[in-house]
Amino acid sequence: MTTPAYTVEIDPSAWSQLALLRVEIYRQVREALKSVASEVVPGESDRPALFPLVIGDMVAHYDVDHQRRRVLLREVGPSTQES
Repeated sequence: MTTPAYTVEIDPSAWSQLALLRVEIYRQVREALKSVASEVVPGESDRPALFPLVIGDMVAHYDVDHQRRRVLLREVGPSTQES
């Protein structure tokens, strides 16, 4: 398994949101972000992430920072999508 070219970092404001998640949802968020980091192509435009990650009834918003080579979790919380 190769090391992702980008690291996953968490914005300080997102830590308190993560603390409220069930352990299994937290793990799924972490794995989804690691997956994004492993799929980022260095040198792509600096546009923000095209869509948030939806994990169960939660949504995680992140940015891809090509200059610092990181995927930054900005916010995680309940999805507002209606069934």
